[in-house]
Amino acid sequence: MEAHLSLLRLYTEWGVDFAMADLPRAVRAPQETGLRLPRLPQPDTASLPTALHRSPPVPRAPHSQASGGTTRLPARARAPAGAPIPIGDSLEQARQIAAKADTLEALLAAMNSFDGCPLRTTATHTVPPRGPLNAPLLFIGDAPDADEDRSGQVFSGRCGAALDEMLAPLPLARDTLALAPALPWRPPGGRPPSDLEQRLCRPFLERAITLLAPRHIILCGRLATHMLLGPETVPPRRQWLSFEQPGQPARPVLAMRHPLQLQASATARREIWQALMMVMQSLHTGG
Repeated sequence: MEAHLSLLRLYTEWGVDFAMADLPRAVRAPQETGLRLPRLPQPDTASLPTALHRSPPVPRAPHSQASGGTTRLPARARAPAGAPIPIGDSLEQARQIAAKADTLEALLAAMNSFDGCPLRTTATHTVPPRGPLNAPLLFIGDAPDADEDRSGQVFSGRCGAALDEMLAPLPLARDTLALAPALPWRPPGGRPPSDLEQRLCRPFLERAITLLAPRHIILCGRLATHMLLGPETVPPRRQWLSFEQPGQPARPVLAMRHPLQLQASATARREIWQALMMVMQSLHTGG
């Protein structure tokens, strides 16, 4: 009896006020182990403190609380702020706000206001297109890398240095060219963007092309090629294709390696140079 009272005093000090089960949860039932556990004598509960034989609290179902005419859910059941918009609505919203932008500045404001793509909330900066209107070339790069995400400038950091190296032998000043990222936001950790993320960002890329109105489009890398020409498109090497938009003239498009691949291999450098020679020839002939 003294042992039982000592145990009850210990429970009282710990704040134990009801029994969860006859056995600890880590112990399996006797029929599962084949062991015969002795049954402890039951103490006389009539002499126990009130706190020890109190019934356990019954959990209450969540309920709403009205406050100032607004229904407020309990904290754990309340929908989080900025809950995701349905995919179909997000795509339509992207198309609508992109179509309303009539300048590059308005397009940047539209991208900053778009909450249908989770990439906007994880990126440091929105990386907008830039450059003069009716430029001879529009270079479309990859998704922003860490340098571009920090600066908010397309083709900056390593990408910018690689582009400058690529253009150095050519009579093309960088400030005469239009530049745009395939996506305006860097995916977390630099991972490849999902198909849905590409679809959500495509209206902004297409609107950038409409506003910039370049004479030729250069797709640098696989992502830009897939976003503009379709994920199943495998463009032939060193061949101009045509990109068409409603109400816009068809524009010549050339897919080539990304400038960062200049250091990949001699084969990559040769292919980049051959593509640039095609570009210069087309500009020279007015094609």
